This record gives sequence, structure tokens and C-alpha cells, in this order.
Amino acid sequence: MLRVALKDLMARKRRLVTTSIAVVLGIAFLTGTQLLSATLNDSIRSLVADVYQGVDAVVRSPKTTSTPFGQPLRTPVEATVLDEVLAVPGVDRAQGFVEAAGNELIDSKGKVFGGGVGPPTITYNWVEDSIMGTGGVREGRGPTADDEIAIDGTSADTLGLKPGDPVKVATLTGGVKTYTLVGVVGLGADGEGKTGAKPIFFTTAEAQAITGQPGQYNFVAVRAEPGIGQREIARTLADALPQEQVITGRQFVEENQESISKFVDILSTFVSVFGYVALFVAIFIIYNTFSILVQQRTRETALLRAVGARRRQVLGASLLEAVVVGVIASVLGLVLGVIIAMLLVNALQNLFTMAGSPALPGVGNVVFALVVGVGITVVSALAPAWRSTRVPPIAALGEVSIDRSNLSRSRMVVGVLMVLVGGALIGLGLADTGPSPVAMVGVGAVMVLVSFALVIGPTMASPFSRLLARVMGPVGGVSARLAGENAARNPKRTASTAAALTIGVTLVTLIAVIASSIKASTDKMIDQSVTADYVVATVSLTSFGAIPPDLTEKISALDDVAVASPLRFGFMRLLDAKAVANAATATTVPPGTFGVPDDAPPGEDTAVLGMDPRTWFDVVDAGTTDGSPSDLGPGTVAVEKHYAETRGWRLGDTIPVYFGATGRQELEVAMLFEQGLGQTPIWLPMDTFAANQLPLFNSDYQIYVKGADGASMSELRDQLDALVADLPTVAVQDLQQFVEAQTGPINTFLYIVYGLLALAIIIALVGITNTLALSILERTRELGLLRAIGMSRRQLRRTVRYEAAIIAVFGALMGLVLGVVFSAALTVAVAADNPGLVTYHLPVVQLVAITVIAAVAGVVAAWLPARRAARLDVLAAIASN
Repeated sequence: MLRVALKDLMARKRRLVTTSIAVVLGIAFLTGTQLLSATLNDSIRSLVADVYQGVDAVVRSPKTTSTPFGQPLRTPVEATVLDEVLAVPGVDRAQGFVEAAGNELIDSKGKVFGGGVGPPTITYNWVEDSIMGTGGVREGRGPTADDEIAIDGTSADTLGLKPGDPVKVATLTGGVKTYTLVGVVGLGADGEGKTGAKPIFFTTAEAQAITGQPGQYNFVAVRAEPGIGQREIARTLADALPQEQVITGRQFVEENQESISKFVDILSTFVSVFGYVALFVAIFIIYNTFSILVQQRTRETALLRAVGARRRQVLGASLLEAVVVGVIASVLGLVLGVIIAMLLVNALQNLFTMAGSPALPGVGNVVFALVVGVGITVVSALAPAWRSTRVPPIAALGEVSIDRSNLSRSRMVVGVLMVLVGGALIGLGLADTGPSPVAMVGVGAVMVLVSFALVIGPTMASPFSRLLARVMGPVGGVSARLAGENAARNPKRTASTAAALTIGVTLVTLIAVIASSIKASTDKMIDQSVTADYVVATVSLTSFGAIPPDLTEKISALDDVAVASPLRFGFMRLLDAKAVANAATATTVPPGTFGVPDDAPPGEDTAVLGMDPRTWFDVVDAGTTDGSPSDLGPGTVAVEKHYAETRGWRLGDTIPVYFGATGRQELEVAMLFEQGLGQTPIWLPMDTFAANQLPLFNSDYQIYVKGADGASMSELRDQLDALVADLPTVAVQDLQQFVEAQTGPINTFLYIVYGLLALAIIIALVGITNTLALSILERTRELGLLRAIGMSRRQLRRTVRYEAAIIAVFGALMGLVLGVVFSAALTVAVAADNPGLVTYHLPVVQLVAITVIAAVAGVVAAWLPARRAARLDVLAAIASN
């Protein structure tokens, strides 16, 4: 049986090629991602270790604020700490360093370099003969005067700058300032090292001034005298400076390495998800392929049973086939993954310091590829292989039968039960019920998908195929009718082939509908709530401090302005009974929020808005309110009504909270409003906000401007544009532009997700090609008879293409339905906590386009099988068995 299995595999190797392609692509995607992640981590870890190799200890503030990713924000230390460190016995050298984000380079067009997105721009102070390798010179020198800067080579090359050129920088504290570029620098001794960030070097005094921390350092780096170890000098420093935190240089290196690795791992995990989706799609293709092969080999299997082969031997032979296919596909996927990683490494050389070639696959990568590749192939082939053992010897006398699975009542019952259980799990997960809501939603979604693909799908395939054939009839004629009958007579095959496409279209539809709903919700919210004519806003989510403190006053002074009201954005921690109870029962510790220190008592972090109650309600319609804007004084808060109900707050109640700057405070609920801006349901009066927020957030984030009665809006726009002409990080937007700015990042995210999901769609189309090719081999005699009674080659090609279109449209429509249902369930769950805020919106044009593209792609996928069918020799086909 072993020889029979291997010979059968060699004889049908072409039929298994497309099956292998699905596994190869999935494994290559995952392996390439793993190798790229490993290469990035290894390269950057090595660079960080080299940069900080001269540091034996670091002295810094113990006060930190966690962030959702990366290192925590840390309070700077006073410059006097450097003098204290230098006086400690055993210290050879010590230097203070400034390291902060927020300042941006301005390009030749007056815009923020990079558009305010992508790798961050980091401000450093230039230290001559630094004990850290943060300022290696590639060209020129480091800055020695406060009007000089040095930048990294990638930024200099992209902007076309060289030493001596003027450079504009949008600063956190002083608007836009012009500097002279005196050097091109970077990390490492040669200045060529890159971690993805864009460094700008200033003199120490200037770096402190423009980051809002004059006379302060972010940390002090220490080099010990020869013969003194890192732990020893760290202990000595800790004893001498008990009010500060002291760590060894090795710990400092590991912290920085972990910070970068965490970001790389997040990206790697995000991308890997789509690789697993592709492999999940491949399961259906493999299942379908082996099902067809088992059916085609019915007579052969029956003959083997007739001459004495046991069921166990037949099962083993089929599974051996799957193992061989899985091993070959895994190895090819591993090789292709290395090639993909090499291409990506070369593409990213300009952003990161990378090894010349990607990390070679280790034992773990090889084992992963083999286990996943072989595992998926064997599991997918198990059910068809088991069916092959049930072929009786008498079947050797029969022909290929017609599948009647669509008539199975038990199949429908099982399918409905799976949908009900899966739907219940999704509902419980969305309601945040159970130990792992995300897992419940995932399991429920998989159950519904599998049910539609393999259980309910076959019951729908036959009637749908015939219905679509009738629709195509006026154009397709007999070819369309034959295509419909071919798809209908094997409903399980049609459904499982379409299932691969269903999964991809479900995800695309889900994301498209959610994105469209977010955009519609944002548009509706701004249309209902904002009564201002223009919004002056920062162009980047991280541009805190970009709006000068006097800009609101300048705008208010314009004759055509009735009201100009500033808005600030910050954070605090709720310490009410519900927040404390939720924190106590939480199974995991949520990531920290900007602005809330790590030593704050347990509670729930929330964003807050700072507004001027004297002018805010002239530019924003908050709906019906309890209380008055005049009641909003120091120590008070305004809360959205529904949110207040969920927390059990009433007008006049006192809420315990915790701020990053002032610690625990008590706020009185002085006003309840009906509708807000959707960003947060908590509004603080500006004096309360300013008194309690960290300096980073104590600057205007947006300014809402309402024109005076009778004023020309175009003239007002010109006046506002003139005021911000020298502020490249600030833009004037009308309400439509404001909506587009709020939803713009969604489009970018959509394009990325669509690109990653393309792999799953491609694999699904490969499945259609594979199924049709195998189906043509199975129907060789039938096709020969059709040609013999007068069907032309063109008609035969059209029949195959119509069949592909029917399968593709069937899969796409099932995906559309599931995607719409899943997105509606998610929207309902979100809307339950945010009534009136979420608007469900179907992007009809996009959904129609998805269906049309699926049908066209199905026709394209059928090109090779249709060509092969049309080239069959009529007499040989009729004589085939």
C-alpha cells in the first residue's frame, strides 16, 4: 500500500500542485513575518547595546506614567542632580541627557516632514565626547550654538539638506523656529545607526527649552571608575541619591531593547493574523481537493478493497498523500518566506539598521512550518480520507454518483444549531460576558463561518446555482444553464469551494461596514453637535503644544469672529465605587494611559476634555442639559447623561478622581449634557483642567471658531489661514474637512488591511482554479460527449467560466451576508453603551463592487481550466474511463 500510495501521488502530482500553493503561500507569509521580526529585533538590539555600552548606571526620576506601548513617560530630574552624581565616589564621568518627542521638522513646502505620521521625531541634546553613542557624526559637526541643529542621514537625504542649510522646526513651546544645519548624525560611532525614529540634536539649553523642561534632564548617564562594576556603582549612587531611581547600564539597555521589541512584536502579531486567516482559507481548499480525489478514485479504491486491502491501509495511504503534500508545501513555504524576508529587509534598510540578510530559519521556524503545514494538510484531508475507507468493493462497477447532500434534513438541523450556538457566543462576547469575551466572539464567528461553508452551504448551493443560471440565461444561453447544473449537482463541492472566498469576503465586508459606520457616526455627531464654522486643529495626534497659547486671543480679536473657544485633551483616573470594583475584579491589568502615574490608586483611566464654559456652548450644541454652564467653576465637571447613568452619578454628586499633576481630587458634577463630541463623555472647565493636568497636555488642541452675523465665511477663512501661515503643525478646517481629518486614518488602515487580506482572496481564487481543473478531469468523458454532439470550443470555455462565476458569486454573497450580520451585531453592542453616538451605515457601492470583483476574479481563475477543457481531444475524451 505504501508503494501504491507513492505511485498514485506521482501519477497525480499536477492535481496536487494548486493544493500545495495554498499552504506554500500561507507558510511563506508567516515565516517571512517571523524572520523579518527576528531580523529587526536582533539588529536593533545589537545597535542599542552598542549605543549604550559605555554606560554603567543611569540616574532618573522614579515617577512614571505608563503608556499603551513602549517605555513609560518619566518625570525629568533637575540639573542639580548631575552635580550631585559627579560628587559621588567612584563616578568617573556623568552627563545629563534630554530625550523627548513633540518637535517636528518642516519640509520645503512648509508641511510637517512625514505628515505627522510614521516613525516619531525625537529631540536629543548634543553632548560632546558623549559616554553614549547617540550622536555619531556622518558629516559636519554637532551643534554648539542655540540656533544650530544636527539631524539624521535619512531625513537629510529625503529633505535634500546638507550642512549650512537653514532648517525649520515646529517646537512644542515656541512655534516655528529656524536653525542652521551643522551636522548629519545618527546612532553608533559612525552615525549610520537607525532605529526607525527621526532624531534632532540641539544644544542642551535649547533642547531643554523647546521640550518645556528648562534646567532639567530626562536622565543622567554615569560611567564608573576603572575596576568598579555596574552593580557596585549603582548601589553607591542609590545610597547617595535616595530620592531618585538608579539602575545599571545593563538594565537600561534591556529596557530600551524591550521597548523597541514590543513595538516590533505588535506589528508582527498584527500581520501574522492575516497569515493565519490565509491558512484557514487553505483548509477548505485542501479539504475540497482531497474530497474530489477520493471521489475520482472510487473505483480504484474499491478494487484495492476487493483484492484484500483493509480500511486502515486505505486510510493510511490517503493520509500519507496528505503528509507528503504538507511536507513539500512547508519546505517550499519556508524557502519562499526567506526570500520574502530578504526583500523586506532590503526595503526597510532606509529606516532601520539591518543585518545584510535576514535571520536564517532556526529550528523553531522549521518545526513551526512543518507542524503547521503538515498539520493543516492532514487535518483537512482527514474527513475525505475517512470517507475513502467506506467505499465497498462493489463500487468498482459503478460510475461517479451525483451528490445529494443538499437534500439532507439532518445537515440543515446541525447547521442551524451551529449558527445558533455561534451567534449566542458572539452575543455573549460582545456583551463582555464570560472569562474571555474576545475568545467567545472568535469561536462563535468560526462556528457560524464553518456552518455556512460546510453544513448549511451545500443546502443552498443547488437552488442558488440554478437561480443564478436562469439570471445568466438570456446572455449565457445553454452554457449558463449547463454551468448551473454542474454547480448544482455537487453542492458540497460548490459550497466548500465557495467557502474559501466567503471567509475573505466576510472579513472585507465586516471591515468595510465598520469603517463606513465610524465615518457616518463621526459625520452625524459633528453635524448635530458642532455649531462652529471652522475648527483650527493640530495636524498630528501627537502635536501637543502645536497651537500657541495666544492664538485663541488673536482669533477672537478678528472683526468677523463672534466666538473662538479652545479645547484641550488630557487624562485622569476615576476612583468611584464602580471604577474601584472593576479594577479589583479585572483578570488582566490594562495598559497605562498617558497622564496617569503608575503609583496612582486602582481605578479606571479615561480621557477628558478641557473647555471654557463661557464660550464652549456657543460653538457646540450639547442638547438638553441639567445644570448651567455658569455652574461650571473650579473643582467641577460636566458629564454626558447616559454615561452618568451607567456610573450612578447624579447632579451634585462628588466624584473621586486622580490626576497626574495633582494626585487625588474631588470633582462635583455641576452639569449633565445630552450629546457631546464622541471623544469622551467628561468635560472639565478650563481652570479645573489647567490646575490638574501635566504640562504636556496643558495647551490648546483645537479651537472652534464661529463667524459673526453677516460675516463673509470666505474672508474669515482667509484671515484664519493668515494667522496660522507660520504654524505648519496647525490647520484651518471647515466642518467637512474636519470630518475628513477625523476619519482619514481609517482609510489608511483600510488599505493596509485590504492589502493583507488579498492573500486570503488569492488563495480562494486558487481554490476555484483547482476545483474546476479537477472537475474537468473528472468529467472528461462527459465533456467529450458534449463536444461530439455539437458544442463548440467557445461554448465549452464559456460553460467553465460561468461555473466559476456562479461559485464566486455564491461565495461572495454568503460573505456579504455574514459580514453585514457580524458588523450589525458589533454595532448594536457598541451602541448599547453609546446611544445616539453610533450610526450603522452600509457602503452599498463598495458592497456591490466586492460582488462584481469576486465574479470577475472567478472568471479569471477559470481561464486555465476552461482552456484545458476546450483543448480536449473528443475521441480520446469519449474513450476515457
